[in-house]
Amino acid sequence: MVAKGTTRRTTGTNKNLNNLNSDMVQGRYDSLRLIPWWDQKKVAGAKVMVVGAGALGNEILKNLALVGIGRILIVDFDVVEAANLTRSVLFRAEDIGRLKAEVAARRLKEINPDVEVACICGDVTTNIGLGVFRNMDVVLVGVDNFGARIFVNRACFKVGTPWINGGIQELVGEFHVYIPGKGACYECNLPGEAYKEIKRRISCLLPIEEVEQGRVPTTPTIASIIGGLQVQEALKLIHKERVAGGSGLIFNGLTNEFLPANFRLNKKCLSHNKLKPIVALGRGASDITFRQLLAVAAEKLGAEAVIQLDFDLVYKATCACGDASEILKRLDNIGADELRCPDCNRLMQPDITSTVSSTTPCLLDKTLAQGQVPPFHIVTARNATSAVHFELDIDRDIVLNFC
Repeated sequence: MVAKGTTRRTTGTNKNLNNLNSDMVQGRYDSLRLIPWWDQKKVAGAKVMVVGAGALGNEILKNLALVGIGRILIVDFDVVEAANLTRSVLFRAEDIGRLKAEVAARRLKEINPDVEVACICGDVTTNIGLGVFRNMDVVLVGVDNFGARIFVNRACFKVGTPWINGGIQELVGEFHVYIPGKGACYECNLPGEAYKEIKRRISCLLPIEEVEQGRVPTTPTIASIIGGLQVQEALKLIHKERVAGGSGLIFNGLTNEFLPANFRLNKKCLSHNKLKPIVALGRGASDITFRQLLAVAAEKLGAEAVIQLDFDLVYKATCACGDASEILKRLDNIGADELRCPDCNRLMQPDITSTVSSTTPCLLDKTLAQGQVPPFHIVTARNATSAVHFELDIDRDIVLNFC
């Protein structure tokens, strides 16, 4: 089993396939080249991240491999279950219990040895740094919860990377294209009820427990349709063909109707802020402390500079009985049992911060990784009037470990 958030390489399972004489497969892309605007070099040079390796993700990944997308990054924390086998082309019965991202990566190499594949067995909302999003040409999403989609939307708009959202249920599906700076984003027209559902831990139309057990009612046919449309739009973006931001379609498989579903730009939406300037730090999350980063920030912003985390960090918890414990865990990842006093079993009061400065001395000598900052992230430093964003660029080859 692989630790959550780790990146894995895959070399494929069939060495004979990888060693095929190039003359035997040189015509692999000939039919694609018949398309007037098709440029296989652009396709082979593209980097695409796929979030979610379930039914929809399987179809997306399969299509990306077939056309020869050069580098594919798969993000998923879940394992293969029996219920996945009726709707996931990349999974087999012997894969049950294995990590979806790893299995999918191996199968892509079998489909097309030309593609380079990496996988991150983790949660997109906590384990993926903004530098990863910044290094992608397009991000395709095949998950069924608002929280992940909102995170991807904000991350992509911060770094200027287009993304394509897909959703399926029963025989109905939809997709939308979002391009930073061109049209609406996912949150422009998102109703307030969506945020309430996140707080209630509701995923799509069903409780998250149902989703985690693979019980969202979908079919492989609707996954094929929506996944195909998502990849088709991604290929148009890669070729610089005209695609409208905020555009999308809804397909009703019961009536065979396609309905346009174009979102309008909300100029008051707060999720359109692009990070700038972004400075390559020359360090990684595991080899720089908050104290060292504050010193670098002070050179650019003055002595009043602070590190602004984009999440809430629980760094300590104190009990009424006097016991205190160091925690160092993101608030959205901590369970109530982790805040129970080891002496009296009562819930302790957590100390939470999203800002690191001289007023949080217990964090200063911790590395950013110890402070739950993911590798290859972009970390913000600010003073009262301006900000600088530092990319942990040394982590790039560790995270984007394509082969």
